[in-house]
Amino acid sequence: MHSNQEMNEFNLSTTIRFLRKYWKVLLIVFFASAVVTGAISLFFKNYYKAQVTLLPADTNSVTKSMMSQMDVADPLDFGTEKECEHVLELLQSGKLLSDVIAKFNLAKHYGIDATGEELDEKLGRKLYNNIRIKRTDNLGIKLTVWDTDPKIAADIANYFVERLTALRYEMKRLKMDSICFSIERSKNRITEEISLLMDSMNALAAQYKIYAPDPTAERFAQEKAKQIAAGNTAAIARLDEKFKALEEGGAKIDNIKEQLYFKRNTLRNWSEFLERAKIDAEAYVPVEFVVESAYPTYYKDKPKRKLIVLFSAICCTLLGAVVLIIRDKAKAV
Repeated sequence: MHSNQEMNEFNLSTTIRFLRKYWKVLLIVFFASAVVTGAISLFFKNYYKAQVTLLPADTNSVTKSMMSQMDVADPLDFGTEKECEHVLELLQSGKLLSDVIAKFNLAKHYGIDATGEELDEKLGRKLYNNIRIKRTDNLGIKLTVWDTDPKIAADIANYFVERLTALRYEMKRLKMDSICFSIERSKNRITEEISLLMDSMNALAAQYKIYAPDPTAERFAQEKAKQIAAGNTAAIARLDEKFKALEEGGAKIDNIKEQLYFKRNTLRNWSEFLERAKIDAEAYVPVEFVVESAYPTYYKDKPKRKLIVLFSAICCTLLGAVVLIIRDKAKAV
């Protein structure tokens, strides 16, 4: 305990003696490094910040939210965590970055002198370093853009959201067009099958002289009962032949009628689904709610020159102190 106290006192006293001896040198190093760093920092470009805040929509399907008999979606709800993650992925996609680069000619704006893959890599890295996309606590998304021109920073941020909306609509339209095409093709096939079945049924009806099997069978049964009562064996034989034809042809006609019933129901359902798909494809339902659009701010956001100067001055002073300590120990040896 006593030795530790002596060591602490020794270290404290040594530090005080060191500061008394070299305080002028350390002070000169501090201010000199501050002046030099401050002068160098004047050559750093000023960057201005622009921000967009948006909330993804929960659904962009009109039929799902308004026409469904089940309470599966509310069109006024904001997005879920899944929707938020989808928007984050799209905002960081190469497609949107490429569109922004082409729109604002960022190769010229950033002064990047390169071609081919090197140009693409440098542009992508530069733009990616000048943007930040993060999710907020309330499942919103905040997009921040920095640029040396405050107007371009705001324009880039707003264009990101504009292209995001267009890309999501494009994805929806491609999906719905594919669905509509498949339903249309199925409808046409079922319509052709119904037409063939109708032709077959008409041919069978003409062949067997049967157009309504059930009423015809009932009428034959009544007529046969009368002929049996009258004892007309010839008429009974003719009716038996007709019953045999009715049994053969009626079964085929009933089978075709049953097929027609199911195919017409399917065609009716497909027509309803197709109408819903077309409504969703043509509907312009907002897929994002922009809470705050970006606007130019003429107060620089970075670099933080005061912090840079202070941090550099402290580091240089500590480095100078280390050098002086090493020199004193070397002299003592």
